[in-house]
Amino acid sequence: MPAHLLPISRRGFLAASSASLATLGHTRLSGEESTANPDSWVLLSDTHLLSAASIQQHYAADKVARERRATVVSKNFDLAAVQVNAMREKPAGMILNGDCVHVGGADEYNQLARKFALFRETPIHVTMGNHDHRDDFFNAFRNQRNDAGVLLMKRHVSVLKSRHANFVLLDSLTMKTPNRPVKGPGLLGAEQLEWFESVLDAESDKPTIVVFHHNIDPSEDYQKRSGAQEIIVESAGQFNGLGGGVEDSDRLLDLLQTKPHVKAVVTGHMHQFRIFKWRQVHFISLPSVGYTFDVKEPVGWIQVQLQEDGAAFELRTLDTKHARHRTRVKLNWS
Repeated sequence: MPAHLLPISRRGFLAASSASLATLGHTRLSGEESTANPDSWVLLSDTHLLSAASIQQHYAADKVARERRATVVSKNFDLAAVQVNAMREKPAGMILNGDCVHVGGADEYNQLARKFALFRETPIHVTMGNHDHRDDFFNAFRNQRNDAGVLLMKRHVSVLKSRHANFVLLDSLTMKTPNRPVKGPGLLGAEQLEWFESVLDAESDKPTIVVFHHNIDPSEDYQKRSGAQEIIVESAGQFNGLGGGVEDSDRLLDLLQTKPHVKAVVTGHMHQFRIFKWRQVHFISLPSVGYTFDVKEPVGWIQVQLQEDGAAFELRTLDTKHARHRTRVKLNWS
């Protein structure tokens, strides 16, 4: 079930300014009824908000370090919100690409809801990461959701339509048990991929940008058969290779090759900013807002400016003195 969170102001959740929903459950965010730039989007990932209750329950033996981590990720989220609010033009929407919280309990999603209130009148869309929990997320936002109807049972998927491109948000979270997410690899699954293909066939008139949390993780055989990647932006820290990502990557990548209007895939999970092109599709790995695995990696978010022939991706680091702050890359769809 999708959940498009309503635009937010200091007074709380406001009525959504987006237009009506089409048969596939699309949300149209053209900016026609607001002062937002219809082609500007904000991409965040891996905020990893951590609550005191989670620390007490799961990390009692490492309480001091986890409390320090909880303070850092909370401050980083606040700073990202300040930067987004300071943008010269409001974005058409914001996508938080998974690992919104660290453990997935109700306390953490209530904390996330309070953090979302920092953003001013920005529609927010969320994907599920391996640290998330679908039911707890839905319960926390039950009264603040702008539902587009059930697109796919037991998966958190969305289709966002804008002027120059469509975003398709997929769900790579795997639940080990009903109450326990798998903390490592993800899985899209046959049913979701079938739904995804139907969406791509129905919306082939515009470029498509696919968004999900886990990185692609193709088999060694698939990589050998598919040739080398064209590195566009290398990671600042050591790149540890593709691993621990989507387990059915081979099937996904085969599908993408049959849909030439799919131009980009946006993922999180690796806490690294990296862009490469592989078999005509651009792959963008988002930086983390919460923390990095390598001190050389920037903590930050991405602004995307959609254009008729491509999109410009600009890195905004929370430390504005970071060498990669304002790194801007234009990706051409042709």
